[in-house]
Amino acid sequence: MKRLQLTVFVTALVGSLWVATALAALPEPMDPREVSNLTFEQKLEQTSKLREAMAQSTPEERKAFREKMHEKMRQLSPQERKALHEKMRAQWDALSPSQKEALKAERRKMMDILTPEERQKMREERREAFKKMTPEERKRFHDEMHSHQDTSRPMPPNAMGN
Repeated sequence: MKRLQLTVFVTALVGSLWVATALAALPEPMDPREVSNLTFEQKLEQTSKLREAMAQSTPEERKAFREKMHEKMRQLSPQERKALHEKMRAQWDALSPSQKEALKAERRKMMDILTPEERQKMREERREAFKKMTPEERKRFHDEMHSHQDTSRPMPPNAMGN
């Protein structure tokens, strides 16, 4: 009888540890204002840790994480979002080419973790958001996203949603 009780106890303990580990696979998303105050090294380390946690999580957990992250951004006022965007853009522009490449490599590794269905869903979400923008917002968004790139190349005909 004691052996049975011990077996049940150990099984319950291991099961609860497994559930706790699974639930803690992805951390709570950081406040965007906190992220903007991290140094390059801290951002790189944070991104790497998040990627490792994402690799251990399910598509549903990753989706829930992204939704929480988006909710944290939505909680900011439009003025706060704009100021945060400008601050982070200035930080990006101040990075060296090797630092930018390191962050891009981490992002690519993060995308490689996603299933093809997850990547497709994210593309669709971006397209829908882009469609909801006014032509002026689309142009401003495009200009901001591509201001660091070679502007001598013409834009593709459908780049502005025409």
